[in-house]
Amino acid sequence: FSADYAALSQDEAHPLMNRAVQGLYAPGSTFKLVTAAAALEEGFLTPETQILDTGRYTYYKSPQPQCWLYRQEGKTHGLETVSEAIADSCNIFFYDAGRRVGIDMLGQYARALGLGEKTGIELAGEQAGVVAGPEYTASVGGTWYEGSVLSAAIGQENNQFTPLQIANYLATLVNGGDRYSVHLLDSVRSHDNSELLYQYEPELLSSIGIPEDYLATIKEGM
Repeated sequence: FSADYAALSQDEAHPLMNRAVQGLYAPGSTFKLVTAAAALEEGFLTPETQILDTGRYTYYKSPQPQCWLYRQEGKTHGLETVSEAIADSCNIFFYDAGRRVGIDMLGQYARALGLGEKTGIELAGEQAGVVAGPEYTASVGGTWYEGSVLSAAIGQENNQFTPLQIANYLATLVNGGDRYSVHLLDSVRSHDNSELLYQYEPELLSSIGIPEDYLATIKEGM
C-alpha cells in the first residue's frame, strides 16, 4: 500500500477506506425494526395491532409517500400486524407507526440500540453515523418538516450508519436490548496453548430491556 499510496489515495473507488467502520450509508428498511421496537415499548402498538396498507399514506396533505408494493405493482399488503409488516417491509405500516412514536422517541431508541453511536471497535477512523432529526437537518442548512418523520421511520431522511453499526444494532435488538462494545480479540493463549493469558470480558454500554413478547413479535417478522 505504501508503495502505491499516491495512486491509491486518488482512486475514485477509495480502496484505502474501511467501509465496515468508515462508510456511512442509508439503512433503509433495516431501520424499521427500531420503529417497531419503539412503537411496541411505548404502547403505540401491541403485537396484535393491525394497520391497513392503503398504498398511499394520506395523513398529511404533503408528503403522501407510497408503499413500495403499491408503487411497483399497484397492490397493497392489506391489514398487517407488526410481525407481518416486518416480513413484508410494509412502508405504510411503518409510516403510521413512526408518526405515532414521533421523531424524538425514534431517535432515542435508535441510539439506545447503537445507531449513531461508535461501536468501540479498535480500528482507526470509526464513524459515529447520523440519526435523522430536526437538529441534524438544521445543522446542514436544511428544513425539518412534521412529515419528515415518515421517511425517517423507514430508514431514509438523514439516517446514515456504518455496516458494523447495523450488525451491532441487530445483535443488540435480538439479545433483548443489551448493547455491548464491539471487540476484535476474544482471548490470548501461550504459544503452546497451555495457558490462558488474556480473556475478554464483554463491556455493556447500555440496555433498554425489550420485553420478551415484544422481542418475539419482532423476531417472528425477521
